[in-house]
Formats: sequence, structure tokens, C-alpha cells
Amino acid sequence: MAFLLTSSSRCLRSLFRRRYSNLRNSNLPMLFSEEVLQAKSEGKPVVALESTIITHGMPYPQNLETAQEVENIIRGMGATPATIAILKGQLTVGLTQQQLQYLAQTKGVVKASRRDLAPVMAGNQDGATTVAGTIIASELADIDVFVTGGIGGVHREGEQTMDVSADLTELGRSRTLVVCSGVKSILDIGRTLEYLETHGVTVCAFGPTDDFPAFYTPRSGYRAPHRAADTPHAARILHAARQLRLQSGIVVAVPVPQEHAMDENVIEDAIQCALKDAKKKGIKGKEVTPYILAAVSKATGGASLSTNIALIKNNAKVGADIAVEFQKLKNVNYARNSFNTGSSGNLGTRQFHTACNLRLGKLDRGEEIGTFIKKENLANPVLVIGGANVDRTYRVTEDRVQLDGSTHPCVTEQCGGGVGRNIAEALWRLRGGNARLLTAIGDDSDGRYLSDIAPGLLLEGCVVKDARTSMYSVLFDSKGECLLGLGDMDIHNQITPQMVDKHIKTLEKAPLVVLDGNVPQPTMDYVLQLCHEMDKPVFFEPTDRRKATKALHSKKYRITYSSPNIMELRTMAKFLEPSIIIEEASDINEIIDLSKIVTQFIKILIVTMGKKGVITVNNASEQPSTEKKPNVQYYSVEKLNNVENVSGAGDCFASGYIHGILSCYQESHCVSLGFEAAKSALLSKSTVPNSFQIPANFYECFQQTKGEVDH
Repeated sequence: MAFLLTSSSRCLRSLFRRRYSNLRNSNLPMLFSEEVLQAKSEGKPVVALESTIITHGMPYPQNLETAQEVENIIRGMGATPATIAILKGQLTVGLTQQQLQYLAQTKGVVKASRRDLAPVMAGNQDGATTVAGTIIASELADIDVFVTGGIGGVHREGEQTMDVSADLTELGRSRTLVVCSGVKSILDIGRTLEYLETHGVTVCAFGPTDDFPAFYTPRSGYRAPHRAADTPHAARILHAARQLRLQSGIVVAVPVPQEHAMDENVIEDAIQCALKDAKKKGIKGKEVTPYILAAVSKATGGASLSTNIALIKNNAKVGADIAVEFQKLKNVNYARNSFNTGSSGNLGTRQFHTACNLRLGKLDRGEEIGTFIKKENLANPVLVIGGANVDRTYRVTEDRVQLDGSTHPCVTEQCGGGVGRNIAEALWRLRGGNARLLTAIGDDSDGRYLSDIAPGLLLEGCVVKDARTSMYSVLFDSKGECLLGLGDMDIHNQITPQMVDKHIKTLEKAPLVVLDGNVPQPTMDYVLQLCHEMDKPVFFEPTDRRKATKALHSKKYRITYSSPNIMELRTMAKFLEPSIIIEEASDINEIIDLSKIVTQFIKILIVTMGKKGVITVNNASEQPSTEKKPNVQYYSVEKLNNVENVSGAGDCFASGYIHGILSCYQESHCVSLGFEAAKSALLSKSTVPNSFQIPANFYECFQQTKGEVDH
């Protein structure tokens, strides 16, 4: 059912060698805080913040207090703040409280725009990033949204002095969305808007009107060319720009809240006086803006500072919400099933809508991938540790659905679910009952339902008293489109190290341990430690991209097998090397690049690509992956008609592959068996079929090939 493209494999290995020499050298001198690193690894929204506002925009202690309050506002909106600065020559994304205090009080911090970044870093100096400098760092750190007070622009009399802020040119060559309160009113706003238009920057007024704000005031007298009515609208604009692969930025200009706005005439008079004083004193370039802001604050009795603080806090709320909404759009675009229980309306997980055309007869020997299994354990049950739940689907039979409390007729279906449970049941059926599942279920009707599906599969002690069995429900319209998903999965936290200890003998005797991403982090770390001490091979099923890094957190153990899809592989690679920048092309080249990083900690990757097939990357050698070139193989698939259900196909593929490993098959046979198991699932109405229709000549073919190899 699967066939090996040998020539493609040679090309892949060659491409692998070419691309990786550059990849390893492209790591950036960037340090992430633990908070930002965790957010990025879990796919959570991150909001960039500049540091010039701390060092040059406000006096102490207002600068520190404002920075802390702005960060807390962003956290409260569900995003992670990442204040960016250069500390002792180190570009740092996300500052600790101690670092914020240091920056707020230190004198002589360099105001770092594009031209200054390299010298400041090379000189081991402290630098506060401007709007332009922060945009550059945001691009390198793969942060989509950046919040600031106001952007720079064309200075007054700029047509004579050619004094134009580097912020504008940076916006014209970056993809970052910048949330601000428009252009500082000390600048020539009309010419600034013209300059942004020339450089292809999308400028949107935020809210009910297209008035372009002037920092201290909600109106400048100019109109923005576009308008973002609210944060979801702004997120959709950013999403569309990414789909179009535009290489220019977006400005979302948020007016200062009316209750904090200043009188336009008072501000203009103060600016004119400050400009005259600056000219008399010979103040030029990047020193002009902080001088005028300080002069305006003094002239207005400190009222302008209060307005500045109010608008940056308001911008933080708006920017964080845009980041959260944009993350939702990216999640939808990835078509991820949040719980990965396999509802048929969600595409793009480890689902196979295709089947492979097996070329029976003499197959390529391929790589030996089961050498980690101890032969004396092969007859023992494989142990799966992971989540179990009941899946329920509700398909409305009416054409129109009204989510207003109305009752709609529907067709309801129920089956066992959960990645770990699906894999365990499939292995139990493929291996004649020779599999065991360690999970947590409630002492309720759903728990009894799961226990009865495969008698003897669950180990003793998996039932938690007075607890609810994990449940996932999904609502479909009459066309099969997913409208709503609901999950109750708190019971997975009951899969504890103590539960593992009760079955330590089963773990010791198991030929292989399978872990899914639903296992709590402490239990995951504990099982990996035990398997390391026992020299026990581990197969890690990531479950979804938010859980894909769980097996990598300690970075102490090298896992034997893992089967991520492309989104999960990206998350793994970014967790291990946060500064890596790789074009998300979803092609073989990207998979090769990402695998080079991940195979430092996982020996064999089975990367599932849906209808495109599977790529395996084998770096089982104990040498570091930078020294040994992994073996890369590509297995293609052909379309399968009459698909009944896609929900368990990916899990059944993993089970078939594992069954092949435990049967001492070589790689091409393991992948073929995985595809056959996936095909059986696709043609079945249940998540895991009651029986797997593996062609008899598949096993005959293997025995024939094995005999030829033995001779």
C-alpha cells in the first residue's frame, strides 16, 4: 500500500546536507525570557514592546511603573508581553522585573534604531530599542504585533532638512502590525502619511471613524486611508496581509481615550515654543523628540505625561486583543482540532484522506528501526500512557442553525476517543490483545462505556472515584461543517507518577512505551526518566501543537520515535531553537530543516503530511545530529474513495507503524502497515475499526523478503 521513492530519497538527503550547513549558522544572537519562550513554544500570542519609552520617554519612577502596568495589561488580555532591549550587548526579547528596573534607572542607555543595533551589540553596551529597532527584533523573533505610544515621522520642515524617522522606512520593509496613537503631533503628519503610502504601509484608523489621531489628541485633521472597526477586524487585515505575503507593515492608529485627550491649541502652542528652543540650542536628529516631549510636559504642567501614560495603556489593551484574535485566525488556518480527539469536521491533523498503493513483491530493505527493542520483551504487552475520552458528534439535519436557544433536530453518534486510547485500542486489535492502556477515567457511565470497548485493555486503578470521564462534543451543520466544539478533560491531570508506580512491572516488561501529549508534564518527565534508566524505547505522539514540546522540556533524554505533523514539528523546533527563522512553506524542504533541529532529541521522526504522504527522518546514531547526516525517506499516497470517517486514521497509522516495529519489520514495511491500518480506519464508521483489513499477501510479502535477507 505504500511505496518507497528511492530516487526522491537520494535527492532529499542531498538537499538535507546543503540546507543544514546554512541553517546552523543562521542562529541569531537573541535571548528570550522564560515567559516569552514558554509562550512561543505553546503557540500563545506575544506582543512586542519598545524600551525607548522607558529610557527616553518618561522620568523615573513613572517609566518603570508604566512599563510594569502595560505588561500586566497585556497578560490580563491573554497575551504575553515581550519588552525588547539590548543589555550588555545582548539583544533580549522579554525582560525580567530586575531588568526593567535596571533599564529604568540606568543613565547613558543608547537610543538604538537600525543604524545603532550592530555597534551597540558589538560594544557590549545597553541599548533601548526605538520603534524601528523593535520592529527589527520583532521580525527576528517572529512576533506579529508590536505596541507603542506613537511612531516617528517626517519632521516639520523635513522637505528642507530631509529629517525623516527610520521608523517609516522600517515599516515599509517589515510585516509587523504596529499599534500606536498615530504620529506624534510634533511632526509633519500630512507628509508622514504620504511617505507611508509611498512605501506601501497599510494605515488604519481604529474605531468608528477614519480620523487619524495625533498622539495627544484623537484627531489630527487628516484621514487614514483605511479603518479597522475593532480588534477582530484588525486581526483579519493582518491575516490577509500574511496570506498575500506582503513584505510591508501595518499601522493601526488608536485615538487616545477622550477623557485623557488634550486641547489641540494648548499642545500646538507648546510644540511651537519647544521647536524654537530646540533650534536655538542646536538640538538635532534623534535628540529632538525627547527634548520636545519633555518641554511639552513642562509647559502643560505634566498633563501631557499623564496623557502619554493613558494612551500607551489603552494601546496595550487593543494590541493584546489583536494578537489574541490573530492567533485564533492562525489556529483556524491550521485547521487544528484543539483536543485532537478526531472529529470528522476538522481537517489537517494526523488524518489520512488517502490510501497508499502498495507495490507488493520484493520491497527495499530500508533502515532497521526496531533495533532498540529488546528481544526478550517482544512477547509482552506494549504500554500506552495517555488520554481517553468519549467523543460525541451532533449533526443538525436542518439547513439553518440558530444559536439562540432554539431546538434543532440532529443525528447523534458516540465512540471512544483520545489519542492514547485510540492508539492502545488499535494496537490491542492488531496484536491480539497484547497491549495495555494506563489512563484516567471516571466511575460514571462514560467510563464504563470506554472499559467495555476493549475488555482487558485498561490497567487496574485507572478508574478515578467521583470523577467525570473526559468528554469531547462537536456540533456540525447539515453540510458537515464544524460549528462548535466542547471539551471536559480535567481528569487527564489524574494520570500521575503514583499511578505509574503502581504498574512499574508492566512498564519494565513492555517492549515499548507510547506517550501522548495529554499526559501531565510531571508524569511525562517521570516516565521519560524511568525509560531512560531502563533503556526502554519511547514513542511520543504529540497530540496537538500546544502539547508537542512536553517530551522535550527537560532536554535530558533522547526519545526514540515521534510522529508529529508539520505544525507540531515547527513548534518542537522553535522550542529547541527559539531564534530559528524558517519560511513556513509546508513542503519537504521545511520538514528537512526543522527535523535537523528536532532529531538532536528524537532519533526517528515520522512526519505525517496528510494527502502528501509521510517523511521519515532517521538519526538513530548516538552522534550529534550536526555531525551525522540523517537518513530521509519519502512515502507517497494515492487518493482513497468512499471515506466514512477521518477521526481515527492518524492514530491508527501510528498504531500500524508501531506494530511493524514490534514485529521486527524494516521501515518501508512499517510505513506500509501504518497506511493499511489508516485505510481500515477511513473505511470504518468508528474511530478505531473492530478489525483491520490487512491484505494477506502483505504478511506473505514480508516473510518472503525476510527470508531473502536472512539468506
